[in-house]
Amino acid sequence: MKRVLLLVALLTLAFTASAQALKPVKDKASKKYGYQDKQKNWVIPPSYDDARRFDNDGFAVVKTGGREGLINQEGQWILQPLYDDIGKFDGNGLCELKIKDGGVKMYGIADRSGNLVLPVEYIAVDIPRGSGCILASRYVNAPGLAGAPLWGVYTLRGEELISPRFLSQPAYGGGNFIAKGTDGLYGVVDVYGQTLLPFEFLAISRTGNAFHTLGKDFNRHPGAVLPYDPMGDKVRAASWHSGCIGVRLYANQVRIVQVQSGYGYRRAACRDADIDWGRGRFLRLEPFEAPAGGSATMAYPEGGKYYTLKAMLYEADGSLVGEVTDCGYLEAECAEGVVYSAGGLESWLILRDPNALSLPSYTLNLTDYHTLIHDNVYNGLGFRPYDLTKLDNVRNYADRNIDIIKGDNIGFTSYLPPVIDLQEAKRMREVMRPEIFHHAFRMGEVVNCKVRTEGEELLLELSEQLVCHFDDRFQDPYFHFSGDEIIYWGPHNARTVRLSLEPSNSQAMADETGKNWSLVLSLYEEDGTWLRTLARAPYPDYVQGGVLVFNGLGIALLAPWALKGPHHEEVRVIRMPAPQPLLHRIAALDAFRVRPPIAPR
Repeated sequence: MKRVLLLVALLTLAFTASAQALKPVKDKASKKYGYQDKQKNWVIPPSYDDARRFDNDGFAVVKTGGREGLINQEGQWILQPLYDDIGKFDGNGLCELKIKDGGVKMYGIADRSGNLVLPVEYIAVDIPRGSGCILASRYVNAPGLAGAPLWGVYTLRGEELISPRFLSQPAYGGGNFIAKGTDGLYGVVDVYGQTLLPFEFLAISRTGNAFHTLGKDFNRHPGAVLPYDPMGDKVRAASWHSGCIGVRLYANQVRIVQVQSGYGYRRAACRDADIDWGRGRFLRLEPFEAPAGGSATMAYPEGGKYYTLKAMLYEADGSLVGEVTDCGYLEAECAEGVVYSAGGLESWLILRDPNALSLPSYTLNLTDYHTLIHDNVYNGLGFRPYDLTKLDNVRNYADRNIDIIKGDNIGFTSYLPPVIDLQEAKRMREVMRPEIFHHAFRMGEVVNCKVRTEGEELLLELSEQLVCHFDDRFQDPYFHFSGDEIIYWGPHNARTVRLSLEPSNSQAMADETGKNWSLVLSLYEEDGTWLRTLARAPYPDYVQGGVLVFNGLGIALLAPWALKGPHHEEVRVIRMPAPQPLLHRIAALDAFRVRPPIAPR
């Protein structure tokens, strides 16, 4: 046996040496390349536009007519000159082929015999080390799968193991693949296509033979909401967040309305809708297929279908309570919101502001009022034909699906309560002596602001809403998304925001001992229950009287007295004369006054 192995090794060395003995040489007369031996004899006559050295397998890439081919040491074609690039053979005896057609690059796989294992018709190919298979991506002409290249799995002989059905290249390890399905969710399959974990996860990571998964319900983390479901329907997917459709609507926003018209005005008499709101429930207006011919239906001409707009009631976690209306449509729009014909029995005013007045009844002047047409889904649901046709691309549809899941759960990690040990909590209570930590800020007292200077004054332009930016991350499995969310102040506009501290290892507010603390803005229920973290900052930028400014967050905290007094600007502006940047000491927060200073007599 040892003699056989030695003989094979010697033959391999001899073969390699003979291959390396031939060198590509350019003929001066013909300007073509051929191959000469050490004695400078032409072994392969000059007939190529370019030529590379022979590799250890005895093959050389040559170019003729602008295309590459592969020859052996006898000058015989292994691969005809049809390609723009021919890669090196790997340990499986396979090489990658590439052809350019304008701006499109197509790939295939060949073996040492010159056989095409995969034809050159794939967008991308890869052979993961140790997998014993080929991954390749190509366009698929199949219902619901057109418009984007999909990845499949093949044997090293080119036989199909898994038909193209993955949106991105599967990640190989331990004899199986973590793969992304056509709805944008991940699962795990073995090399034969058997599903080991269903395709219902936002992220999957691997540790040895174990998997860590993140479900689209975020494993029911506090604050996570079961998202709007497209139900495989492109009309439902395209109309999500078109106007008020698919948006969470709270009790403050839904009013039974009677619109009264007069000369040059429209006025709405608003009262509470007869809906069992419960605690934290919300409505969504959602399109559903409906029988043709109803007055509350909208045609989808290209699909030969009809849709109606239902009001669906959900629990705070997104689980369905039931239908509130079985049909409906948007009949008018104004600056304050939209008017929804609720099942043909009554009209609702859907207010844009989630923190609208919580009074049982009131009258509201409507501006820029105009009626809406609902003869088809484009007019009635507020999207363009393009918004629908682009979802024919399976990748676009998957991206839309993930956007919906993310969009309905922006800021969910802020619902995780902070973890502080008992010793730190005791120290924190001792440090929180300034009265700003003991004041509950109400709606209108925590607002977004823009900071600009005017001479020696600092001008704060205040918003009417509080919008917080959230950045949500999981480390294992890794998953990241971010976005902005309007903060909902509760059904009675009576939730509060409080300022507190948490330990910090970075530059922050220092106490008397030099220990660092970050400042935290948290939202509380009316009864004082902690709800969520809204924002964190190492320190505020300015404090003066009843105003505290976090310039980096774009948020200002205002004492009630700071908002009083006349203002004539269209945008509310507070002027801070000659402000000084705040010292990064907790004691500096004493400059914030919850009550106005006493005027001298």
